[in-house]
Amino acid sequence: MEKVMNLIKPKPDPKQILRDWQRKLRQECRNIERQIRDIQKEERTVQKAIKEAAKRNDMVSAKVVS
Repeated sequence: MEKVMNLIKPKPDPKQILRDWQRKLRQECRNIERQIRDIQKEERTVQKAIKEAAKRNDMVSAKVVS
């Protein structure tokens, strides 16, 4: 039965397969870049919090945040 279905079902076009793969790769690249930006933003926020705690001479919370 499976062999019959494989004969009936048309084979995908290689160009279409390539397009689909490229689209998926671009999507994953965008997702990874978005995650990198989010991490960098969070890192800047933490660094700012550490500097503010150090300005207040609150070394305990500065060490906890870092």
